[in-house]
Amino acid sequence: MKDSARRFRFAAAYVSYAAVYIARMNLTIAAPALIEEGILTAWQIGLMGGVFFLLYSLGQLLNGWLGDIFSARRMVTAGLLLTAASNVGIGLFLQADNAICLWALNGFAQSMLWGPLLRTVGCMYPSGKKSFAASVLGSSIGVGSVLGIALAAGTIPALGVRYAFLLPGGFAFLSAGMSFLLLPAEPRRHKRAQASEDSLHALLNPQLLILLIPALCHGILKDGINLWAATFFIDTYKIDLASMSFYVFAVPLLSLAGRLVYMPLYQLFRRQEHIVSIVSLGICAVCLIPLCLPGTPAGAAALCLGMNAAALSLVNASFLTIYPMKYQGAGCVSRVVGLLDFATYAGAGIGSLVYGKHLEENGYAGMFFSWMLLAAAAILLLGFIQRSGMKQFRFLRKGA
Repeated sequence: MKDSARRFRFAAAYVSYAAVYIARMNLTIAAPALIEEGILTAWQIGLMGGVFFLLYSLGQLLNGWLGDIFSARRMVTAGLLLTAASNVGIGLFLQADNAICLWALNGFAQSMLWGPLLRTVGCMYPSGKKSFAASVLGSSIGVGSVLGIALAAGTIPALGVRYAFLLPGGFAFLSAGMSFLLLPAEPRRHKRAQASEDSLHALLNPQLLILLIPALCHGILKDGINLWAATFFIDTYKIDLASMSFYVFAVPLLSLAGRLVYMPLYQLFRRQEHIVSIVSLGICAVCLIPLCLPGTPAGAAALCLGMNAAALSLVNASFLTIYPMKYQGAGCVSRVVGLLDFATYAGAGIGSLVYGKHLEENGYAGMFFSWMLLAAAAILLLGFIQRSGMKQFRFLRKGA
């Protein structure tokens, strides 16, 4: 493949995945406005987040499998068109029932992108550059999150809460057109990709199956921060939307920083992604302590949440970017991503429903303390995986 064609395809993949986060993180900023205007309650916001993540996780099981069969052009274009339709629909018909149903559709739509994109990028680069390229692609999550929050924060005071959904929907529609023009029309398969026996053995790898539990724990934490950061600052510190946006910006900015420093840390820990995750979850647990205590200043709380976001972005990169690339040789990168994404967003969905109800009757300290326990549980399981010395299959080593 010519370098120019590779660059255009990579740019299309990058913008496509940034677009879905622009059309996801808008709810973080819109949530307080929706509650204040009496359009939705905190429970309904939690329900929106819950159905999004549950449909996203279930969609990963189906779309992870389809992503190893159909071209990235078809999968990504279809997903972006549905994302655009769901956001525009919410903006045009803004009421509780419509918002919940269309946000669920948005969750399923966004599950159609990451597996096919990661598999496509893996096919575009030689073995020595796969992990780096995948890590750069993963930074689109941070970029999209920053842009999504910035766009919603600037739009709501000027144009109203409807435009926090209409504009991201329009951008997703334009991204769909770019993906259709630039992404490959047919999947490029590794010569071993048809070996179904290899794929089955890979998917039954004990290390992968155990990893589903830490992935679930990290999903509760990562998307819990994204969903509840804005309401936490408004409820706890009684600040207005503009001031809240300033504090909430620490979350996506530090999350992006975490994405950008992943590869140096990965090299520092001798390309052991689970060690990176263990250290990151330890940082996460420590930074949650001040949030459990009364009287923590707003600036310190923003820094703690931002550090949590940065640490969890490192864990997310290990689980959903670096580790699945080891399965390139077995031809099932998208299916492995689907399994781990399923666990991650099943956790996010469960957390959204549980904490949505919890926060209507209780404060935030209990939520943050439970996150500490989940981080500790994930550390123990990852430590077991790392110390057990489970052997990787031969084709996993070749595909890394």
